[in-house]
Amino acid sequence: MTSDYAELNSDDRIVARFLTRYHQNWQKYFPGLNKRAHWHVIFAARSSTEAGISCRSLHRALYGMYGTDIRTCIERIKDCERDGFVRLVDDAGMPCPASPVALIAATAKLFDSFDRHYREIIAEVYAVFAGPASPARSPQTEERRRFAEPRPEAAAIAALFAFFDAYERKWRETSELIARKKGLTPAHLDDAMDHLVTYQYWAIVMLLWAASPYGSDAATSPALVIDEINSRMWDVLRLGHLAIKERVGNLIRWGFFAEETIKKHKAVSLTPLAGAAISKSLKETKPLLRELYGTLAAGRAPVPRDWSRGDPSEAISA
Repeated sequence: MTSDYAELNSDDRIVARFLTRYHQNWQKYFPGLNKRAHWHVIFAARSSTEAGISCRSLHRALYGMYGTDIRTCIERIKDCERDGFVRLVDDAGMPCPASPVALIAATAKLFDSFDRHYREIIAEVYAVFAGPASPARSPQTEERRRFAEPRPEAAAIAALFAFFDAYERKWRETSELIARKKGLTPAHLDDAMDHLVTYQYWAIVMLLWAASPYGSDAATSPALVIDEINSRMWDVLRLGHLAIKERVGNLIRWGFFAEETIKKHKAVSLTPLAGAAISKSLKETKPLLRELYGTLAAGRAPVPRDWSRGDPSEAISA
């Protein structure tokens, strides 16, 4: 892998590229599992003991972070089971239907896919800060050896999880700031936040951010027509034209996008308020990414997350 982060002239663009590549990597190894809850199911199963983790415990964690109801939680678990990444068993280790009392156990396919995903992402983290090998920076240094074949132990997985958990909180704060300045009523604000914390909305917003002057020096025409958004988001989200149109309409109402017209076609561009707020959030994430790099390079990592605990006080629906 060659590093091209050095060509970027700002921290927000560096972090945006890393996050985009992370999600591309995730889709490579976990195709179709692009919802926040899918990500948590996979991480929880990979981090749990051989016996697995209970659906109820995972639900408590998801409820604390997003307000996810038990039915949705079980549906996301079943998606992962359908694709062969987890299996559902009872206390005796026998296969059982999905239910709050079932245990989620990782399969060999999950271990293989997650560990490949992990190694590529750690190499990506390294590329952000160290760049490609050079005569002045020998690939045989101890630090590089740590990154060459990293072992995805529980504590290291926890460090990766902690980074994305911290970024999700920043994204939530940024989204709420933009929506509040649009002057939404409390009820409409709650509804907006229910949607904005999902991956679908993040991906669409970041597509427009990357096309804007905030994300590219070559953004001579930062507006995108709806058909182009639909085309560029299909491989990522698998959403049809009407679904994309609905989400774009919501983002206009919530203050993220402004309507424009390109050759008689409806188009949207990122609002200056949204662009500035997102750039600020991305810049503030750079130290968190550097902390992850330092933690992994030094062999330090936080205590693995306790998936049996959730914090209902933070409830925002997924």
